Amino acid sequence: MRQRQMHRAVSAIALFTLWLAVLPGLAWAAPPSGDGSSPRKETVKKYFEGCRGKAAKEATCDKIRKDAVEILKDSLMTLGSTADRAYLPDVVGMFKSEEVDLRIAAADAIGMIGPQDSDTDMLAPLTNDPVPDVRQAVRQMISRGKGTALTLLTERTMPMRTGRTPETPADAAKFAMPVVPGSTYLFDSSDAAVGRLSYAAKGKSDPASFFKAKAKKGPFKLEEFQEKYRYQLQDEQEALNQAQEAAAKQMENVKPPDPTNTQAFMEYMEKVQSVQLGRSMRMQLDMYQPNLFGSPTVYVLEERQIGQRSYPTRYVVLYQDKSLKMPGYRLSWMTVPDDTIKTAQAASIAEEKEELARNKEKEALKKREEALEALTKKKDAAEKKQFKKGQADLEKELGF
Repeated sequence: MRQRQMHRAVSAIALFTLWLAVLPGLAWAAPPSGDGSSPRKETVKKYFEGCRGKAAKEATCDKIRKDAVEILKDSLMTLGSTADRAYLPDVVGMFKSEEVDLRIAAADAIGMIGPQDSDTDMLAPLTNDPVPDVRQAVRQMISRGKGTALTLLTERTMPMRTGRTPETPADAAKFAMPVVPGSTYLFDSSDAAVGRLSYAAKGKSDPASFFKAKAKKGPFKLEEFQEKYRYQLQDEQEALNQAQEAAAKQMENVKPPDPTNTQAFMEYMEKVQSVQLGRSMRMQLDMYQPNLFGSPTVYVLEERQIGQRSYPTRYVVLYQDKSLKMPGYRLSWMTVPDDTIKTAQAASIAEEKEELARNKEKEALKKREEALEALTKKKDAAEKKQFKKGQADLEKELGF
C-alpha cells in the first residue's frame, strides 16, 4: 500500500507537468501536494509562455525549449513506469503536442503502461501521425499490448518510411483522382510516387455510392478485376520494374556526398531509400489481406487504349478497414509512360497469343475426347440394344 501511495505521489507531480503540455491554456493552478520541482515548472512555464510555437523572444529560448522537452519526457516516463492505466488518457493527450520527441515519449509511456483491446479505438488514430518516426513508435507501442484487436491493428500499421519531418497529405486532385468528402488521408498507406493514396471514410460517408456515380465500369470483385485485366496489370508491373532497375543503376553511378555534409548526405540516402522501397511499397499496398480488408471491390474510373490493349489507368479499390472499423478506399493510377507500357506489352502480347493457342488446343482436345466418349456410349448402347434383341429372339424361339 505504501509503495502504491509513493507511486501516486510521484505520478501526481509528473502529471502536473504533463497538464502544462497538454492544456497550456488552463489557469496555473496550485501544484499537487508534495511537488518540490518549482524550477522545473518555471522552465516549462517559460517554454509555453514565450517559446512554444513562436519565434524566440530571447536568446535562451532554444535552451528553454530543450530543457522543457526533457522535463516533460521525464514526466512521461514516470507515468509510464507506474503501469497505472488511470493515466492512459492523459498520456494520449500528449499527442496534441507539436514536439516530436514528446509524442514519441508518450508512445513509449503507453507501451510501458500496457495497452489493451479496450483501448484500440483511442489508440488507432495515433497510428496516422504525420511524422514517420512517431508512427514507428506508435506501432512499437501497440505491439506491446495484448488482445486480438491490438494484434490486428499492429498488422495493419506497417510504417514504410522514417524521419522526423512531418509529411503533408498528397493532393489527389493533381492526379485527377476524386476524394470522398470528409475522408481522412492515411500516411503509411499512401505514396503518390507509386500511384496509391489511401483514405478512411468517416461518419455517414458512402464511398460506394460516391464512386459508382463516377465510374466507367464496375463494381468488380477484386479477384474478378485482377483476372479481367491480368495482362494489363502485368504490363504495368513490368514497366515499373524496368523503371526501378534503371533508377537503381543511375544511383550506382552517383558518387555519395561527404557524410560530413549532413543535408546532402541525407538527401542522397532518401533517394536511395526511395528507389529500394518503391517496389515493396506498391506490392504491400496491393495485397489486400482478407483479415484486414475483407472482400474489396473495384470501380474503374478511367480506361485508355495504349497500343493493342485497353488499360484501367485510374481505378479505386473499396474495402472495409477492419482494424480501424470503418470503410476505406485506395485511389490507384498508372505512373509509367505509355511508351514504357508499349515496350512491356510487346512481350506479353506474344505470351497471350501462346496462351490462346494452348487454350484452343486444349479446347479442341476436349471436344475430341467428348466426341469419342459420346461415340463410345452410343456404340455401347447399340450393342446393348442388339444383345437384348438377340436374347429376346432366342427366348421366343425356345418357347420361354
